[in-house]
Amino acid sequence: MFVKKIFIFFIISLLFNNFARSQEINIVSKIDNKIITNIDIEVEKQYLLLLNEKLSNLNEKEFFKLAKNSLIKEKIKKKEVEKSFKKIDEKTKNKIFQNFYNRFGYNNKDEFILNTKNIKFENLKEKLIVEAFWNQLIFIKFKNRIRIDENSIERDIKNYYKSKEKKYEFNLSEIEIDFEKDINSKRKEILKYIKKFGFKVAANKYSKSDTSKYGGEIGWIKSSRLTKKIEKKLSLMKIDEISEPIQTSNGYLFLKLNNKREIKEKLNLEKELKQQVKYEKNRQLNQFSLNYYKKLKKNTNIYENK
Repeated sequence: MFVKKIFIFFIISLLFNNFARSQEINIVSKIDNKIITNIDIEVEKQYLLLLNEKLSNLNEKEFFKLAKNSLIKEKIKKKEVEKSFKKIDEKTKNKIFQNFYNRFGYNNKDEFILNTKNIKFENLKEKLIVEAFWNQLIFIKFKNRIRIDENSIERDIKNYYKSKEKKYEFNLSEIEIDFEKDINSKRKEILKYIKKFGFKVAANKYSKSDTSKYGGEIGWIKSSRLTKKIEKKLSLMKIDEISEPIQTSNGYLFLKLNNKREIKEKLNLEKELKQQVKYEKNRQLNQFSLNYYKKLKKNTNIYENK
């Protein structure tokens, strides 16, 4: 963890020093009445590097474009959040920030700020608040459209534990894309990019999922929570292998198997059902989030300075 912190600090310092040599401010994009400047781009680069240090492998042109697209997405979300939440108390803001630095292994705010001092604290906090309240907005708007059949989930759990002699969980990363007319061509393009820059960077570039900023990382997930189609594919894959594109209701999914382990546990039906219901709710909310953002973007005037 210490080495990782030093690496992130070095990269951010390098970016900051290079940028400081240039005083010229240029408008890069305009989203409705909000502008994005080259200064905003450099700040966004620092933020993205904090989430995924592998982005340091990108060339300047690629990184610039990725940071710009990330900011466009943030501006669109922020506008909608500000329409829905007029005031956010400081206690909530601080809790959001605490959850963030805890995720990166920091125990307190001062330690985090000390090791990432070229990222402005208030800028970072604002980004986190926008994302957190975007998720809250999605929940409020779509909670009544969530459909959960607990009886069906319970049956599936029982059948899974009865039918599986060995049970596994998988550590996964994902790239989720929209439907493509020529998915084979898109697959070749993505795999070529992965070969050049790695899966984490490709997730930042191609994936529409909220996991994209974190290099597509999903983490550990029990096989019982996966569809039969996905579980079957993963059971045949080797560690570090990337799946063929898997068609879903919202596009295509590329999964990378980071690790796999057998789990030995007796069925606690109440606990497992609760976890499965929560997982399914989050899955549906993620889809609502993607679709709602797509709708907002379509109705947003985006000007990009060539």
